[in-house]
Amino acid sequence: MDGLTNIERIGALEAMKRARGNRLRRYPSPARDSERLFPLASPSVTPGFSMTREDTVYTIGSCFARNIEKVLAENGMRVLSREFDLGEIGASLSDPSNFFNKYTIHSILNELRWALERETFPGADVLYPVGPDRYVDAQLGMMRLDFDEATILAFRQRYLDALAMVREADVIVLTLGYVETWFDRKLGLYLNIAPPLEAMTAEPRRFEFRVLSYRDVIKALEDLHALLLRHRTKPLKMLVTVSPVPLLATFRNMDVLVANAYSKSVQRAALDEFVQGKDGVDYFPSYEFVTLSNPTVAWSGRDYRHVSPDIINRIMDNVLESYLRDDDVAVVDTGNSHGREAVVSSMRMLVKLERYDEVMHLATEHRAEIDAVPEALMIEATAARRLGNLEAAFGACEKVYAIAPRRADALERMIALCRPLKRQALARDLIAQHATAFPERTEFREKYSAA
Repeated sequence: MDGLTNIERIGALEAMKRARGNRLRRYPSPARDSERLFPLASPSVTPGFSMTREDTVYTIGSCFARNIEKVLAENGMRVLSREFDLGEIGASLSDPSNFFNKYTIHSILNELRWALERETFPGADVLYPVGPDRYVDAQLGMMRLDFDEATILAFRQRYLDALAMVREADVIVLTLGYVETWFDRKLGLYLNIAPPLEAMTAEPRRFEFRVLSYRDVIKALEDLHALLLRHRTKPLKMLVTVSPVPLLATFRNMDVLVANAYSKSVQRAALDEFVQGKDGVDYFPSYEFVTLSNPTVAWSGRDYRHVSPDIINRIMDNVLESYLRDDDVAVVDTGNSHGREAVVSSMRMLVKLERYDEVMHLATEHRAEIDAVPEALMIEATAARRLGNLEAAFGACEKVYAIAPRRADALERMIALCRPLKRQALARDLIAQHATAFPERTEFREKYSAA
């Protein structure tokens, strides 16, 4: 042997044979398989396990994990990481789920170890006082806790009880965030967020900023895997992902674009090694879904950081289609509620890209599902109008008005379309209906009655 460590090693002829059987081995180009990459990347997965709708799920990791659990819950699955009672402190926050954001692999490992092996929890040592009855717990989020120490520690036990539910979940979804982290030398502990400035000023030699290496990430992943196996009686089924959400800012002396590339790529590489030889542990390419897609549709709010809800729907639809089994039969029926949502999301993204022909194609291909969703029909109406197909635009709005008569926009768009369609008599009838249904919208009626 050459002494090198490889994540895979097979014979040359076997490699050639495998390559011939892999229909996805060539990178897409404009002339071949372009739809797999542009405008929306569609990386394929080969599931190593399956799950059912009755399975419980626990998600843990960066803020992207909250997006995942939200969609799973909306799809009717029981998500244990959303079932918590954090008592008085939790009730004081507008969104206590933010307490569950874990940005580095070590902050995930810390909390799960303390939850599953409660005797390892450092207690009050994890609290940094920043004023009278005011503390920061740097394993949690940025919120300062305006409570006495005893109240916070009682809350801390409730919080660990919620995390301990990872032991009972059928499926675990682990999302890695960043490798820029902070270290408390006094406690020998990696933190989830930066310690408060008051603590750094009081003990300047106590804290360090650290950038995790590939070996750091691998070791923590292996420790986490061993911890879960020690404390679970159910077979371990785990999806591991890298969050596509980039660094907001870097503490390294370099361009944040370069720092973020290292942060994501080192974790992505570590996960490929981590999953090797582990039954029930799969990598899922949510990172690739987002970062390889057209930025126009990949990000929301025009900030290049928050992933578009439409992309998240697309990712989770792929997860469910790939992994979900009912009675050992794959669920591929796009008529289910989440499949329908994924179609609507795709239509919305294609409108942003001004690919109106493809919107109309999707609407036709999924007619039964689209005709039941007012938003989808309004998107179809927009695409048809942009293509100059006024009859189709009017028909889509007419369907919306039939199933959602309280939507003023559908009726008003029908009235507006009557002019280019030369249907003055129908316009007068529709305006009369508008006056009855929406008496307060007089300005709209005055505009079109005068036309």
